[in-house]
Amino acid sequence: MQKTYLAAFLAVFSGSLMAQTVVTVNGTKIDSSTVDAVVQNLKQQSNGQITDNQELRNEITRRLAVSTAIAQEAKKLKLDQSTEYKQAAEQARAAAKKAGADKQPSFKQEWAMYETDLLNQAYFANVAKKNPVTEAEIKQAYDRLTNHYKGTQEVQLGEIVTQNNNDAQKALGELKKKKSFQEVATKYSIDPQAKQTGGIVATYVPLKDLQQANPPMYQAVHNLRKGAYTEQPLQDNNGIYAIFYVNDKRAITIPPFDQIKSRIGSDLQEARIAEAVDNLMQKANIQPAR
Repeated sequence: MQKTYLAAFLAVFSGSLMAQTVVTVNGTKIDSSTVDAVVQNLKQQSNGQITDNQELRNEITRRLAVSTAIAQEAKKLKLDQSTEYKQAAEQARAAAKKAGADKQPSFKQEWAMYETDLLNQAYFANVAKKNPVTEAEIKQAYDRLTNHYKGTQEVQLGEIVTQNNNDAQKALGELKKKKSFQEVATKYSIDPQAKQTGGIVATYVPLKDLQQANPPMYQAVHNLRKGAYTEQPLQDNNGIYAIFYVNDKRAITIPPFDQIKSRIGSDLQEARIAEAVDNLMQKANIQPAR
């Protein structure tokens, strides 16, 4: 069972005196004060980059419903009676007491959220224990991965993002005058990161993955050679225009099995946990507030 970072547990939450139920999970109510607490914590951790809005609150409510259902199942399986769980809870409570957090008015709510998180981890560990990934399964997954990407390429892209077509055309005009992509991206892109990276994304994208995830973008870049750019900007549903540039293009090389078998095993295990959670949620009685 993984241990939760104590700092997350000791974070100060603000509750609402007029809390209302936002969702009921198998008879357990989740009220707005819990959602408020998570929102405030996220805002503090992001230094204000995350803003409070209904979309965020809806996602938090959904996640709280899932974690509550998982915690309920963990208790049903009596995972909270395990030695490992009890030790983790005792250590956290001792640390909270030492820090004086147990004297804070919000401690009861904080502790309830911590226990839910700890029960979630216990459930995940139990699923992994009962459904271990074998070496043969990892090798099969590796072979599928190798066959999937055999003979394909990956690209490192650059991007110039503009708010209108006029700016996009100005950027294209400067590219046609042989100005460097980084210089033009720094000048025209509305992406703040472009000022530091020149619009070049550090990671490589397999073209096969891009074809499935974003067909229009794939069609625009898959035939471009290294150093070429899209001669017409692409427009998304939000009215944003983008020019793409191929900074590098190379054949995909899959690392040897021994180098990545641990990562593949972790991915397979996470997939089994996700499947168990999905099955759990299909049986859960979730009632949004009306």
